[in-house]
Amino acid sequence: MKKIQLSQTGIDVSCLCLGTLRFGTLNTYEQSAQLLDIYLEAGGMFIDTGNSYNQWSANGKGGESEVVVGRWLRERGNRDDLFIASKVGFGYGEVPDGLAASTIISECDNSLKRLGIDHLDLYYAHKDDPRTPLEETLEAFHSLVKAGKVRFVGASNYDAWRLADADAIATAQGWHGFTCIEQRFTYLRPNPGADFGDQRLINQNLMSYGDARGKTMLPYTPLLRGAYVRADRPISAAYAGPDTEARIAALREVAQELNATANQVVLAWMMHRQPPLLPAFSGGRPEHMQENLGALDLTLSTEQMTKLNNAGHCVNEEPN
Repeated sequence: MKKIQLSQTGIDVSCLCLGTLRFGTLNTYEQSAQLLDIYLEAGGMFIDTGNSYNQWSANGKGGESEVVVGRWLRERGNRDDLFIASKVGFGYGEVPDGLAASTIISECDNSLKRLGIDHLDLYYAHKDDPRTPLEETLEAFHSLVKAGKVRFVGASNYDAWRLADADAIATAQGWHGFTCIEQRFTYLRPNPGADFGDQRLINQNLMSYGDARGKTMLPYTPLLRGAYVRADRPISAAYAGPDTEARIAALREVAQELNATANQVVLAWMMHRQPPLLPAFSGGRPEHMQENLGALDLTLSTEQMTKLNNAGHCVNEEPN
């Protein structure tokens, strides 16, 4: 698996990041371990989890994903070969919502304990917390880096202007600021006014800011949980806009040209961007994982990228 530099860290990571939201709830430990093994065998080394995963499943309470990943790390003995990310910000159980310093610091310790490791390679602010001063949040993350518990800090679900404010504060104080940005993004464009709750999307403003600051952007939910390829999972109304039909048509045309699936083309389209996006993907079953990893074998021509970028809208309306 190809590796790319994560922002300006000097650290190379896998061009596909494995999301583990499902592990320990929607997937058993055995199923999760099999999926992790498939990713590892493909050359992957960037694993993404979160302290609250997966409280949103019917039987989830939070913390399950980290426990599963931690057990797998112990059984495989491969921690030093991997780049592990976790998150803090969503409340779960008795853990409060938000990014107060006390929550960030205590939840880092809890994540390390569940994972059975002594440091996180990347620790995300999982969502913006306008109730807590950015100074308090950033100083807490900085203290974890100084303590050796965290190597790099990332942001997820932030508006571009808030990231700009955070960067200005971190620079002025000499603190370790947000290195990279993980937000919702896919090939289809959302309807204007679509409500994604606490989730924030990669949009033109954020794309421009990230490019200018050399920040790698990691799209999550890039495959819309299978909606591109599964008849039983229709495209969400949030993405059913006036250009959806044209975008889907272009996607299918390119997939047919490459003898690939729509999922593979979506991931390849993201990775072919310059600078490349780094998708956080997953797969609920081995065959889904193998299919999605097939995106690594695709080479999109300039003409195919143009077809995908321009379908249903004017040139340069969306980032290429």
